[in-house]
Amino acid sequence: MAPDRLQITLSLGDEILSLHGAFHLPYSHIASVSTGPVPEAFFRGLRIGTNLPGVKTAGTFITGDGSIFYDFHDPDRCLTLALNHDTYRQVVVEVDRDQDPGELASAIRLHLASD
Repeated sequence: MAPDRLQITLSLGDEILSLHGAFHLPYSHIASVSTGPVPEAFFRGLRIGTNLPGVKTAGTFITGDGSIFYDFHDPDRCLTLALNHDTYRQVVVEVDRDQDPGELASAIRLHLASD
């Protein structure tokens, strides 16, 4: 992690399915982070990417509330980043199997509190 930004790297397969590359989000653009239920907006709105419910959701979904980026298979292993000053209102990504979503969220919150 760069000291001033959070880097989110997607696998090559996820880049293809989502039609998007890695994210480099300045911490100053992150309003909050959550491990709660994935927002249900992925069921509606214009989609640029892949949406196979129960299999894979990856890409940009344009809703009445703004753009949301999703990349997940298991909604219980996701981080939801609420953003300000950015293209996306939210970025929702599944963490790797060897990572704990709660621990990652705590580390991001700690970084946000120190700014």
